[in-house]
Amino acid sequence: MGYTVRKLLESEQFPKMKLLCGEKGLDLEVKGIRIIEIEDMERYLTGGEILITSLQVYLSCSDREVEQHFEDLVKSDISGFIVKKRKEYDPTGRRLSLLEKHCKKYEIPLVEIPEDLYYWGIIRHVIMQVFDKETARLKYFKIIHDNFNTFILKNNGSSNTASDIIKFLSIMIENPVVLYYGDLNCMVSTNLDNSKLILSDEIQPYKPNIITKFQYMKQMKGSCVQYVVKFAILSEVEIYITITEENRELTELDYMAIENAIINLQYGFLSEFAQNEVKKKYQRDLIHNILNGLLSSKEMTEAAAQLGMKESDTYRVVDFHTITKNVQRKYTKEQLHEVGVIVGELMHLLPDALIYRNMDQIVMIQQVDSDQTELEYQKEMEEVKDVIQRSILYRKKDTDFQIGIGKSVEGYQRLKESYHEASRAIKYIDIIRLVTGDKNKSVVHYSNLGFFQIFGKVDDVTELERYIPETLKKLYLYDEHKGELITTLQMYLRNKQSIRKTADAMFVHYRTISYRLEKIKQISGIDFDNANEVLAVSNGLIIYKMLKEIE
Repeated sequence: MGYTVRKLLESEQFPKMKLLCGEKGLDLEVKGIRIIEIEDMERYLTGGEILITSLQVYLSCSDREVEQHFEDLVKSDISGFIVKKRKEYDPTGRRLSLLEKHCKKYEIPLVEIPEDLYYWGIIRHVIMQVFDKETARLKYFKIIHDNFNTFILKNNGSSNTASDIIKFLSIMIENPVVLYYGDLNCMVSTNLDNSKLILSDEIQPYKPNIITKFQYMKQMKGSCVQYVVKFAILSEVEIYITITEENRELTELDYMAIENAIINLQYGFLSEFAQNEVKKKYQRDLIHNILNGLLSSKEMTEAAAQLGMKESDTYRVVDFHTITKNVQRKYTKEQLHEVGVIVGELMHLLPDALIYRNMDQIVMIQQVDSDQTELEYQKEMEEVKDVIQRSILYRKKDTDFQIGIGKSVEGYQRLKESYHEASRAIKYIDIIRLVTGDKNKSVVHYSNLGFFQIFGKVDDVTELERYIPETLKKLYLYDEHKGELITTLQMYLRNKQSIRKTADAMFVHYRTISYRLEKIKQISGIDFDNANEVLAVSNGLIIYKMLKEIE
């Protein structure tokens, strides 16, 4: 005699199973096991299967239809039923009673399992008892493949697809599962551990005894074995998944479940990515039109409503720039990808803000916290800058991350003003660095630009040129190609006209600086003893820098 329901009930692995009826059929041979996934399951049975159900599939059926399905199933040469009683699927217990009625009539075993006992341990056990090893693997693969496909179709469009798949996998393999971003931060966890993934120095490559296209690694987490699987989305975004053997050791069948879960995660991420891209494109167009004042008052109100903004609230615009060092503002595919990574990091750091990307530029609309001072907000943006800059260094990228902050404005109708200021702050950040001598200054609030705001409002180049002293114009004409005299003049004024400090800052001999200063005096006629003239020259140097930026 082959494997029977009696032997399943006698197994020490499942002590909570309870026979409800059908004792005379306990010795019917079990030739397979299936989950009831559709109402007309009898069409797909080959005979001898034990069927598992929670009665969920019959939620939309009438009692008469359910009774007919049960009638058809018990006539299909099955070996028994395993039912998980759940109140949400059968609140009155009537459907279980109907199933019990038919099982008694045809002397088919009906076994009940508690709500806290999952199907998958039973399925693995039965398959390994009924089939040889290779056939069992194929049968189990088919079952989990069908279940994941059904699961994905039911959850299509859900924003929690990844979380649901991870929880589903954890139930299947009876061990905790955690999903991590490429930077090793936790994305989804099935236990209380949301800490960052730690890759041990002793982590080793691991090859499960199945055909796989993913990279497995193995390490210890405390006293438990932990498997780390690395995979990618769109061949670019790295993801890690970990499975820790806290409850039991993994088998070949579990690795097949892991493979299916990863494939469905990739599909889920791609589907979510496509939906998000459509959403982001629509949102991007709305934000672009609002910030640039391209909408009528009515259109503005409708667009703001779509974005969840209210006219009674206060907002500010922040402009983020990712200008790569030593590159003339031309972006390669790799550099634009880096901008995309930074956008993702900003969204993670500032989840409540509206963030819009236009090539290398990233713009944020943020509701103002009335309890927060401007100085506190400046510090918050400094912290954001530090986090992003550390991530850039971790990725070994050479990106100059900059933040320009616009003023707070009442309502969304005036967002254009705040955006204009944030963009101006970014535009003149090099000048601020020049004046302050802080080459690493990366966060600038427009309101702190002081008198530079005056020059920033002058769009006519000839108007700006009027503020440049004739003495400085002569020097620029003479030093146009070499630039060493202009650089020396800038450094000399920045170091309070100290020849020694200027020489140290430029790594040249002080006599070289003295020679250059004499040359500057001969060409331009600048009187360094005249404080007013020195101030005019200092401002002129700044204006030249601004003119260069405008060009």
